[in-house]
Amino acid sequence: MKFLTTITCFFFATSAFAQKTYLLKQAFPVGKKYAYTINSDQIISQKADGKESNYIQNVGTDYTFEITEAKALDKNIKVVYNRIKIKSAGMGNELILDSDTEEAGKPNPFAGLKNASFNMLISPTGSIKSVSGVDKMVNDMVTKITTDTAQIKTVKASLTKQFNAEVIKQTMESALKIFPDKPVKIGDSWTISSKLNITMPIESTVTYTLKEVKGNVVVLSLKGNLLSKGDFESLGAKMQTDLKGLNMGDAQVDLTTGMILNGHTRLELYGKMKAAGAETDFELEGITKITGKEIN
Repeated sequence: MKFLTTITCFFFATSAFAQKTYLLKQAFPVGKKYAYTINSDQIISQKADGKESNYIQNVGTDYTFEITEAKALDKNIKVVYNRIKIKSAGMGNELILDSDTEEAGKPNPFAGLKNASFNMLISPTGSIKSVSGVDKMVNDMVTKITTDTAQIKTVKASLTKQFNAEVIKQTMESALKIFPDKPVKIGDSWTISSKLNITMPIESTVTYTLKEVKGNVVVLSLKGNLLSKGDFESLGAKMQTDLKGLNMGDAQVDLTTGMILNGHTRLELYGKMKAAGAETDFELEGITKITGKEIN
């Protein structure tokens, strides 16, 4: 009888452990600061009329997140750009823009981003409810490029296409919106769908799975599908896209705060693009990494 009782207790203990649930959410404490780095590498191949062209691009951004206020379960975050760097190379040409580098006689729009900031309101699931303070940031960038009043309006309009509240909202959500809307157990999955229109229209459907919990670190895996179909404009040219692809990766998250400690995502996108009636075969391979740490 004692043996059977022991086995029964072991069964219930094991079952209870297996069914343990975790509340995964953004829960940054007010007053804390975090450093985030998001780095993206891409290889782009295009082929038209038998001619192939290849490009590589790297975009790296360093941020500071300062948690300034709680609004019910949402948190207001002051986001400061510490550094942004873009490097693009292909077909014998190279472009490097770095907010930390200024050369006499060479206007650098990213120099205006150094220490620039905006505010965002983030929900427990990581969705961005609002973004504010972007207009001032763009104005600071304009002053780094030109003081010619005849050019200011044109330059500002161009920058606003890349730096506006909606683009920033989509950029932040693509990295931070990863949490379920209910408690989950190890092995559980949840799906997050989103629409991005930063450089081209992309619909994303990503399934996250809780793989394991190591102490206070949550390990997630992700796998999803990408679809890009529609019209967009690039460098003044109207284009149409008909692409599909996938992304996969993993992330380690702090269970208490929801801070993403490490994230690694690989994506593929391929299909056809059209511009001025000409069709191009298009392929993109990319890797995005995100790291975070508390700094106070």
